[in-house]
Amino acid sequence: MKKYLFLLGSTLVAATPAMAAEANDTIVVTATREPTPVTQIGQSVSVVTRDEIERSQATTATDVLARIPGLATAQSGGFGQPSSVFIRGADNAQSLVLIDGVRINDPGDVGGGFNFGSLTIAQFDRVEVVRGSSGVIWGSRAMGGVINFITARPTEQWHARAQAEYGWRDRRQASLSAAGKLGPVGLTLGGNWMKGDGYSAFDEALGGTEKDGFESKSANARAEVELTQGLSVDAGGYWTKANYDYDNTGADALNVGLKRDALGYANLRYKGLDGRLNARVGYGLTDTRRVSDDAVWGPYETNGRVERFEGQASFAPIEMVSVLVGAETEKQKFDDNYGSKDSTSIDSVYGNLTLRPLAGLTLNGGLRYDDNSDFGDRTTFAANGAWVIGSGDDAPVLRASYGEGFKAPSLYQLYTNAGFRALDPETSKGWDVGIEQPFAEGTGRFTVTYFDRKTKNLIDYDFASWNYYNIGRTRAQGVELGMQVVNWNGFDVNLAYTYLDATDETTGAQLARRPKNNFYASIDKAWEVGLKLGADLRVGGGRYDDMANFNRLEGFTVVGLRGAFTVTDNIEVYGRVENLFDKHYEVVRTYGTPGRSAYAGVRVKM
Repeated sequence: MKKYLFLLGSTLVAATPAMAAEANDTIVVTATREPTPVTQIGQSVSVVTRDEIERSQATTATDVLARIPGLATAQSGGFGQPSSVFIRGADNAQSLVLIDGVRINDPGDVGGGFNFGSLTIAQFDRVEVVRGSSGVIWGSRAMGGVINFITARPTEQWHARAQAEYGWRDRRQASLSAAGKLGPVGLTLGGNWMKGDGYSAFDEALGGTEKDGFESKSANARAEVELTQGLSVDAGGYWTKANYDYDNTGADALNVGLKRDALGYANLRYKGLDGRLNARVGYGLTDTRRVSDDAVWGPYETNGRVERFEGQASFAPIEMVSVLVGAETEKQKFDDNYGSKDSTSIDSVYGNLTLRPLAGLTLNGGLRYDDNSDFGDRTTFAANGAWVIGSGDDAPVLRASYGEGFKAPSLYQLYTNAGFRALDPETSKGWDVGIEQPFAEGTGRFTVTYFDRKTKNLIDYDFASWNYYNIGRTRAQGVELGMQVVNWNGFDVNLAYTYLDATDETTGAQLARRPKNNFYASIDKAWEVGLKLGADLRVGGGRYDDMANFNRLEGFTVVGLRGAFTVTDNIEVYGRVENLFDKHYEVVRTYGTPGRSAYAGVRVKM
């Protein structure tokens, strides 16, 4: 613990002269489902922009998420392998994942969550993360938080970007995105391809020799048009398919896998009364397919499908008051090639009241009623507030929130292999309080937040009985520290530190794969001649790989270097070295992580 505190303090001292970040008037949509200034949001929110994605040279979603306070990742091998993201210690399946505001969680996944293992980042323009329960606004699966991947929106003038990259073990990547208007229709189009030899999913330090390669393809599209003044329609979709090799837990194997995700959506929107009334009706469809083809036992296939109809309206009768109401109906279907087949549905209504009684003070309170076809009804409550203390660009923001969550067992947990299991729904109650201090005339921020969440009936797997069961009570509490610097005299600095105590309150054991300490720091410098240089440091604390706490994985420290050079106004070349000192470590027992690797590429913007 002293080592992590020393690293944290050293980085803070080194970065203090350069405290800058996004301005306080940043608009986010994920926390409230409506465009809202971040200073009016009582929950903890992080925003990652396209500039930050390119500066860090991230290629996958987990590359980006691992840099955010409160988040930890665990992947069982290389690209395509199962990958989880834990928000404040919440299970991967307890966090809602969105693409352009549409749910991408998979009913064919073990817990109904989302497997991040093959999600690339090139097509996305922005990532918003809300930490803490968002169940009232977003419903089931948002107990831990919400992650929203957002593509570019069309503008009057067309703009496009392309990228190509090559590196370690013959990894090749190419992407293209464009957005603009074609007559009255706004269009966004994008695509990404990545292929490589990979490395052994079974840890090469333990004897893994067979490389587990992969190939990923993805595409996205969106169209929007204004029908009449205030009335518009938009529709779009996202599709990705990944083929990959994988190993068994303790040996090389010639197993192959496939993961295919597709979503589509359509919305009819109305905006009137000088912007005081906003309404939307929408439809969303998510369709998934997974194949795990074991070289000995043959393929296991799962298919999941979710259909949603939803309506939402917000109205601000006066400047100090706004009301948001909505209703949703969702149907899930699941089947596999072993005969499991079932469906479930959930109907919901929700409402949120926002008050601004004083200058700088915003209060939110909401209720949600869910009626699950298998587990009955449940009402949840949430409240949060944000207070800008004083005026001016350097005024601190005090935030506090409380939220309840409800999540029914997934169809996979209920019906696969052994038939129906008598599982109870997971429920949670959590709160947090934090303060944000702006710096550098309001363009920077430093945040510190304390959080505490208690969960009942967390669902886990018992390897002794080969079955799922409910854990009585768990608790996750801790502290998040964050700081960002963007273009202060050419410097960019990012710092994220999390202390997490996530335990099974019945046994006292630590929850599996949640590190107690997680630290990330980066610094970049740009010169007027077009040269950019940067470095990052990741320190992952020790963690247990199992709920019984028999198998402990030691912590690790990984360093990376990167550089870029602007050749023309539209062309930039770049390169990086990851895991500079070729550190060996594991985040999932017996599964490998990449050694020293180098990549180089070119970006073109138009």
